Amino acid sequence: MSIFYLIFILLTAYYSFRYDGIEEYDSHKQHRLWLMCIYLICLSGFSYGLGADKFIYMDEFEEYPNSLSELGDYIQLNMIFKGEMPLWTIINAVCKVYFDSFYVIQFLESIAINTVVCYLVSKYTHRYFLFLLIYFFTLQYFVFNTEVMREALALSFILLGFDGWLSGKKWLFFIMLPIAVSIHLSAIIAILFPFAKIKLSWKLLYFLGIATFIFWLVSDVLISKVIVRLIGEEGAFANKLMIYAIQATPIFGYLRAVLTYLVFPFITIYSSILWETDDEMRKRKEKIASFMVILAVMASSFAGFARFYNYVQIFYLIMLADFVYMLFRIKKHFIIRLGTVTGICFILMLLYFAHYKSTNTYFYEFFYPYTCILDEDADVAFRPIAHDEAINVIADDKNTREVK
Repeated sequence: MSIFYLIFILLTAYYSFRYDGIEEYDSHKQHRLWLMCIYLICLSGFSYGLGADKFIYMDEFEEYPNSLSELGDYIQLNMIFKGEMPLWTIINAVCKVYFDSFYVIQFLESIAINTVVCYLVSKYTHRYFLFLLIYFFTLQYFVFNTEVMREALALSFILLGFDGWLSGKKWLFFIMLPIAVSIHLSAIIAILFPFAKIKLSWKLLYFLGIATFIFWLVSDVLISKVIVRLIGEEGAFANKLMIYAIQATPIFGYLRAVLTYLVFPFITIYSSILWETDDEMRKRKEKIASFMVILAVMASSFAGFARFYNYVQIFYLIMLADFVYMLFRIKKHFIIRLGTVTGICFILMLLYFAHYKSTNTYFYEFFYPYTCILDEDADVAFRPIAHDEAINVIADDKNTREVK
C-alpha cells in the first residue's frame, strides 16, 4: 500500500520541476496543486490505523451515543472529564448518529486542513509543489491528519482568520477565532496575533536567544508560582495543562528546541522577508514573523508549550519552500543558509528515528507503511502500544519537573 506514498512523491517532484519556477498565474499549475490536494485528502481519508493519537479518537468515537437526545449531557461530560470543546463533540455525535463511522470524521478533518493549507500555499508562495514535498517529508502532513486532529481542525479555521487579517478582512479573524476555540482550546493562543508587532533583525535573534535561556532557567518558578495558580488544580482542562506544565527540558533538549523553533525558522523567515519584492506580501510576512517569534520563545523555553507552534507551522513551511528554492540561486550568506537547511534535516532525522523500546519501532513507523481501509486486517497494533510509551510520563524522569 505504500506505493501511494511513492506516487505522491514522484508526481509532486515532477510538478515541482515543471511548474515551481513559474512566477505568474498559470491555470495548469493551479490545477495540479488542487489535484495533489485531493490526493492528500484521500490519502488520509482512506487510511486505516495510521498514526498514534488517532486510536484515541477512534476509541472515543465508539463511546458516543446513538441518539442526539443525549447531546447536551455529552457535551458537558466531555468538557468536564476530557477537556474537549463543544463543537468537536457535536461533530462527532452527528457523524455517529447519521454515519456510525469514524472514517467520516477523518475525511472531514482531512478536507478542512488540507484544503486550507493548499489555499494558503496558492496565495503566499509560487513554490507550490516544493512546499507539498516539505509538508510531506517533515511529517507535518501526518501530524495534522492523524496526531492532532482536533487541533488541526481548529487550525483550519484559524489559518483562514490569519489570512483574513493579513488581507484586510479583520472581521474574518474575529469570526474564525471563536469557532476554532469551540473545537480546541489551544486556538486561544491566536488572540496574540493582532498584537504581534515585532520588527525582525539579526540583533533581535540574539536577544530572543538570551530571553529563551533566561525563561528556561526560571521555568520551574514560573510554572509553579504563576501558571499553576492561574489554571487551578481541578478539572479536565487543569489536568491537561498540568501535564504540559510538569514537562521539563534538560540542557540538550533546550538547545534542540531553540534550534527547532527559533534559530532555523528565524533565519528562514527573515531571509524570505528580505528577498520578497512585493511590498504588500512583505508586510504580511513581517506580521506572520512577528507572531512566530512570540510562539518560538514560548516553545523554546517551556517544553509543554511547543504545541502552540502548530499555529505558525504552515506559514513557516511555506517560507521554507522559498528558502530551499533560492538556496543555490543567491550567493549571499550561502554557508549560513546551507547550514540552516542541513540543521533542519538533522533535526528531522532525530524525529524520524525516535525509538520506542516497547515495540522496537521508530517514530516514522506510525505512518509507514501506509495502511488503508481496504485492508483492515493489517497489523497496526504496535502503533498504540508505542504511543502509550511516548505519552506515559514516569514520575522521576529527567524530563519532568516537580510542581508545587
